Amino acid sequence: MESTSETEVVAAAPNHPTHFPPHDDFDITIIWHNIYADSDFIGFRRESRGPIERILVAFAKALETGVFEQVISVNASKHLFCVTVACTKNRDEGVMDAVFSVV
Repeated sequence: MESTSETEVVAAAPNHPTHFPPHDDFDITIIWHNIYADSDFIGFRRESRGPIERILVAFAKALETGVFEQVISVNASKHLFCVTVACTKNRDEGVMDAVFSVV
């Protein structure tokens, strides 16, 4: 696995007021569930280099977009970030942009 220096991480996100260097030893699994059955966004899973602090900040920004009507639950640990939402929008209505912003 290629190592990323702290300088490269900061350069990759110059507008981010706080930077969190990624983990080099493990990935964090991110899982999204949507309980709204009429949406074509059912779920999503992806691995991220984290850290969990950066993922939580990105999740808060994704919520600010207004794409998700309700957050049902959030579970976060050193190795897992799992969120259940109620979202009436479909994937092409900005849902995936918000989801990918967290990864």
